[in-house]
Amino acid sequence: MSTIEATEDLLGADENSILQYLRNYPDAFITEMEITSHADGRTRFMEDKHWAHNPLTQLLELRLVDTDGSGRYQIHASAPKPTGSKIKFLAPQLRDILEHSDHKFDLSNFA
Repeated sequence: MSTIEATEDLLGADENSILQYLRNYPDAFITEMEITSHADGRTRFMEDKHWAHNPLTQLLELRLVDTDGSGRYQIHASAPKPTGSKIKFLAPQLRDILEHSDHKFDLSNFA
């Protein structure tokens, strides 16, 4: 397990939501407002339009995201990027159910 993966295991749900969202755009800088409105769903955005600010600050301190200095963020350059096809995210509970079922599922494209 890489240092980045180990650090991500210690992060909260907000930080992980932001990282998962930014992984969809590995080469682009995304505004804080766009992250806030899309990373954790529209309902969360409607409840608090600034919820992503503190998690983004923490991710910057941990060097898991980079900023261009004008309020836009991107996943850190050394963070593992998907190779080939896009990696899809799968809830741990669902992975456990699929792995313990009687059928065989190819879960190699799921993080």
